[in-house]
Amino acid sequence: MQKSLTLRHIANLTFITILLGSLVVGFLLSSLLKEYEQIIADEQLSKSTYESLFILKYDTERLLTTGDLDQQKKTIIESEREFIKKFDALSPNIFDKKEWFEFKNIIVSELDKVEILLQDDLFSKQNMMEKSLLRRLGEGLNANENSAYYIKIRDINNRIVFLKQYEDFLLDELYTFQRDNSIRADQRIARTKVILIRVIVITFSFLVVLIFFVSRSIKKVENKLLGIQENLKNALSELEKKQKTLVVQRDILDHSAHYDLLTGIPNRLRFVEKLNRLIYDYRQNKTPFAVWFIDLDRFKEINDSFGHSIGDRVLQEVAIRLEKTIDKESIARFGGDEFAIIVENAQSMEYVESVIHRFVHLLTEPLDADGYEIFISCSAGASFYPIDAANAEELLRNADSAMYQAKERGKNTYRFYTHELTQRVYERLTMENSLRKALKNNELILHYQPQVDMSENKIIGVEALVRWNNPDMGMVPPVKFIPIAEETGLIISIGEWIIDEACRQIVHWKSEGVEIGYIAVNISAKQLMHGNLEKTIPLILDKYGCKPEWIELELTESILMEDPEYSKNILTLLSEKGFKLAIDDFGTGYSSLAYLKNLPIHKLKIDKSFVDNLPFAAADCEIVKSTIHLCKGLNLTIVAEGIEQKEQGEFLLREGCMIAQGYYYFKPMAADLVTQNFHISI
Repeated sequence: MQKSLTLRHIANLTFITILLGSLVVGFLLSSLLKEYEQIIADEQLSKSTYESLFILKYDTERLLTTGDLDQQKKTIIESEREFIKKFDALSPNIFDKKEWFEFKNIIVSELDKVEILLQDDLFSKQNMMEKSLLRRLGEGLNANENSAYYIKIRDINNRIVFLKQYEDFLLDELYTFQRDNSIRADQRIARTKVILIRVIVITFSFLVVLIFFVSRSIKKVENKLLGIQENLKNALSELEKKQKTLVVQRDILDHSAHYDLLTGIPNRLRFVEKLNRLIYDYRQNKTPFAVWFIDLDRFKEINDSFGHSIGDRVLQEVAIRLEKTIDKESIARFGGDEFAIIVENAQSMEYVESVIHRFVHLLTEPLDADGYEIFISCSAGASFYPIDAANAEELLRNADSAMYQAKERGKNTYRFYTHELTQRVYERLTMENSLRKALKNNELILHYQPQVDMSENKIIGVEALVRWNNPDMGMVPPVKFIPIAEETGLIISIGEWIIDEACRQIVHWKSEGVEIGYIAVNISAKQLMHGNLEKTIPLILDKYGCKPEWIELELTESILMEDPEYSKNILTLLSEKGFKLAIDDFGTGYSSLAYLKNLPIHKLKIDKSFVDNLPFAAADCEIVKSTIHLCKGLNLTIVAEGIEQKEQGEFLLREGCMIAQGYYYFKPMAADLVTQNFHISI
């Protein structure tokens, strides 16, 4: 019970007990009161009936003794009526007393007879002469009279005596009835009182039991509350410890949110907050300031060559040198290899330049990165507030634009922002956005420049050259959009489209009887490194039923040298699948012949820069002759690019170069024009 009874259960039981006890006690009290009222009413009724009968008896006796018989006759009539009324009221309580009803009827009947007898003129006031009936009866007895008058008096007397007997008997019965009723009423009240007392005692006892359990439950609750209080005290203590820990962690997080974890210098968020404070302060003090945006040159090569751990050490050393350049709170690392400097109180361009000069000078010293001696340079761009920008975001954007201008100028330099830069950046972004839509909108087309076998005077293959026909900008030259495609990574999807279109076109030509031997397609660096060429190109060929030997893949020396081992593996896989591989712009890169001889290449293309001055520049002639001799020794096909004059073609043919490509023979043209020119003699 202790386990099952809770304080709430006990409270509910207490409430129910009090409620039920109150209802029972109320019911018993109500019954007791009603019982008492009924007993009193019955007692009053029997008492009044007894009294009315007693009065009637008295008034009956007075008929014999009164001298005023007329008045007594009126009184006894009223007493009789009162008795009848009271007896009738008592009748429901004495319905089983049949003898009483007979007695009552005899009494009423005899009274009626007496009243009839007394109405005789013999009993008038004049005859009675204010003498009672008993006196008259005595006079008659003394005179020994037997007249009718005295006979009637004796008859009345006898009837009254007879009537009194019944009245006495009925009075005795009523008295006994009244006494018995009183005894029974007392017994009933006593029983009700006993029940009432028992209910009160039981209710009280149950309440005492409940109070006992309540006290025990309260004690348990107190103990629990004390335990809870102790737990709360411990919890509060623990909470205070955690709060202190949270404060420490908050400070750590706040530091992490505002400072670069690798270098310990402020991050972009902290830097921008300071910029906004300086912009706000400018409203009061009108002090201009400048921002340098810095990007490390060729940092990716350091990561790729030495690993990211060495790259991180380089970034840490760069941050240390930034701190030596200017106050720590005025510098920041924006992520990767990007840093920034705030130059406060930038009253002159010379002062702003002096800050970047100090940093560049410190950067010229080699960096010690875990034992590696590393040299690094940077490109930087600056913008001024409020001249160049109205807010922090614009200020940083303009400094970034100036930095990219420095990158384009050959790196290891700096530039100041000009409004022309914004226009160039805007144009570049516009072109980038349009280029992203070009594939979807079918704006790209392929032109084809034939490659001619000069010994047979016929077209043996073509090189696919992509063109962009934009509805707003017109025909956009490749020199404008290819670098953007390379930088944004769009070159991968564009390159796949070029291969797809080339496969479709050569299959179409073959089906039409136009026996173009192959289509040469240029492969970019990003395609080679990230385009999964060994998987995507065969899938495209399968799509159109194109043979691998119909597609020639051209790559430049510089592309191959970005990751020589990876390039060799990919080219080997492609060669094994049947593709012909060519080195484009040969002689302009930094590749070694020892490396090239191990590649599965089939063709070299002499760069236009060596062909332009043929056959008049002796140096170029010797280079071209050596290249042709080299290719013959390596069993490679050789193609000369950029032939624009007859003499150039004749020289190349004479020296053993059979295949030529250039404006002297054909300009790049649409596919239908290639079909028309296919069998034309030169």
